[in-house]
Amino acid sequence: CEKEIDMDYHTVEPLYVVEAGISEEGAVARISQTQNVTDEIGKRPVSDAQVIISSNYGEQCILNLDSAGCYSSSEIKGVEGREYTIRVQIGNYITKSTSRMQEGFSIDDTYMYKEQMLEDEVVYYHVDVTGYKTDSIGYFYALVTRNGEPYKWAVTGNKGHGDTTAINVGCFVYCDLDKDNKDILKDGEEIAVEVRKIDKRTYDYLYALRIAERSSSNPIRHFSNPSTLGYFSAYHSTRQIPLRFAKESL
Repeated sequence: CEKEIDMDYHTVEPLYVVEAGISEEGAVARISQTQNVTDEIGKRPVSDAQVIISSNYGEQCILNLDSAGCYSSSEIKGVEGREYTIRVQIGNYITKSTSRMQEGFSIDDTYMYKEQMLEDEVVYYHVDVTGYKTDSIGYFYALVTRNGEPYKWAVTGNKGHGDTTAINVGCFVYCDLDKDNKDILKDGEEIAVEVRKIDKRTYDYLYALRIAERSSSNPIRHFSNPSTLGYFSAYHSTRQIPLRFAKESL
């Protein structure tokens, strides 16, 4: 039998979402608001914010609005060892976060491989990074793009051992029962990777975000105002030349 059930979704106050960073190339911030479950659109971009990034060396820069909810500036660039603070004001709403800029590094090797897991084959994107200080634990974020669009990501720490960190980004699973899986790459698709060296505070947030995605909850707080989701990161970034996916090469 069938029975129609009316779901009573409670209306909640929207939260601000700030996703911002500063690197050796400049600063970028994307600001939006969350929506209720019943709303037809996703996040609403916020275009009336004042976004200021400053450093403990006296630098200060107001980011410019480029497009709906997206702010940027190349007037301030990340310098290794400096601590940066972002301040976002929207009317009377103010929130802040800090992050310390990390040192440079290089990508030593990249390749894709598959690994048998029970009856399925799991495909990974492997990255080796090196050229960084080894006297303390380093943290890395790797973003794999597919035809220029975000695809999969992972975070890892090198545990303070060795001068090379291996990052394995799980991409998809070959499974005969799920042939329509949109995550499965097709031959000829362009795959690239960007790796960022991040501070521990950003690593903790992203690690918690990964867990939160599986449990449909919010990650740990990264901003001073508890009504703010998202994070701010001062990072060094390195990219690899894109490759073309070929199943036979796995």
